[in-house]
Amino acid sequence: MGVSSGVSLLSPLYRSIYSGSGLLAVVMGLGLLEGGGAIAKPMSVDASPIDALDSQLVTRVPAEPQQIARNVSQSEVRSIWLDRETIVNARSPEGLAHVFEQFRAAGINTVFVETVNAGYPIYPSDVAPQQNPLTRSWDPLDAAVDLGKVYGIKVHAWVWLFAAGNTEHNHLVGQPASYPGPLLSAHPDWAGLDNQGNLVLPGKTKPFLDPANPEVRRYLFDLLDEIATRYDVDGIQFDYVRYPFQDAAANRTFGYGMAARQQFYSLTGVDPATIPSRNGGDQRIARLWSQWTDFRAEQINSFVAEASERLRRRRGDLTISAAVFADDTFYRHHAIQQDWEGWAEQGLVDWIVLMSYAQSTSEFSELVRPWVMESSFRYTQVIPGIRLLNLPAAEAASQIELLRQMPVSGYALFAADNLNGEVQSMLTAVNEDDVEVALSSRLSAREKAGLGQEDLRSRRK
Repeated sequence: MGVSSGVSLLSPLYRSIYSGSGLLAVVMGLGLLEGGGAIAKPMSVDASPIDALDSQLVTRVPAEPQQIARNVSQSEVRSIWLDRETIVNARSPEGLAHVFEQFRAAGINTVFVETVNAGYPIYPSDVAPQQNPLTRSWDPLDAAVDLGKVYGIKVHAWVWLFAAGNTEHNHLVGQPASYPGPLLSAHPDWAGLDNQGNLVLPGKTKPFLDPANPEVRRYLFDLLDEIATRYDVDGIQFDYVRYPFQDAAANRTFGYGMAARQQFYSLTGVDPATIPSRNGGDQRIARLWSQWTDFRAEQINSFVAEASERLRRRRGDLTISAAVFADDTFYRHHAIQQDWEGWAEQGLVDWIVLMSYAQSTSEFSELVRPWVMESSFRYTQVIPGIRLLNLPAAEAASQIELLRQMPVSGYALFAADNLNGEVQSMLTAVNEDDVEVALSSRLSAREKAGLGQEDLRSRRK
């Protein structure tokens, strides 16, 4: 399919330039207002009218907010993200058993196991190009599933979706900083690009796939299917189900993969690479930019819908969750094209796990309240997340106690590598009733576990 004369599909824009590493940039503003000024962050969606063409790209809007009462009969979800580093440091099923024993002693009843990170699965996959080199001597997901049964902990596979690498971590697996990850090394045409042709946005560390590419979507569907059918996991969590953070005011935008450009051109007759992010007061440019943003958001929405449908057909018992940002709708739509309220309204996911990370309880409350006190989702539970890194244990306890006064289903802690002795003692105290049961059965659980790799495998269903 041809494109307009502004940029050729064979131009340098389509050369995969692997940028260097750097810290994740904070998005300060978006240049979408008339005159190209930066956008403020309102708390509601700007519902401006769109024409018939735009109706193909329309973004879902949440229902009217309403406060709901907490279902006290439902057990509290006390979850934690089990990160790649902690898994690698465990080194074996025996080492991982020690980690699970710590979880259970702290009252944790759900674990999100980092199953796919930066394009690498932690298990031997028939779909992905290669297993993480640091876990090739064993299968951590297999061990986690068995240990979950021993310790009475639900195990969910936590999967990076559209983020396909991490330049910051390449040295850990013996690769140069510019390495795009195993997936994009094998399939460079699957990459998403920024408006300068870079694979990684300046100042960031992760290359992203093009969500509009049918081959990318097929690969991810197959990978999720493999996890759901090969392992008796209790759930699957979608992470990086979005585009990378963009700053249109600084002319840093993303999503210009070959497939995305061709599809948008077929809809509009315009190559999105020729649309300025700052419109200078031109209504036509503003309209086209809005269409391009809606188009990208719909790639994420439609992926979640199809992935959910496929997983539910395969495993109707799975809990499907998504780790998402707690920022307001308007900001997320323009910065990362992550409109998760629509997924919740339609029941595409069972849990929305908010990355509502804050250093104070007051800030935490501001992030969480709009989604748990002023909104309700008929089919989906909201579980706020607390980041433990550099957070005093007393502050983490305060945030947990705040949630217990709200209509939420529990909490999620990020992450296991921050579960130090002080945090462990705090969790034991705040989850006292559940921990008493855990402590009384701990020795029995370890005896049942056997703690040998072959024993663990023999108990798999």
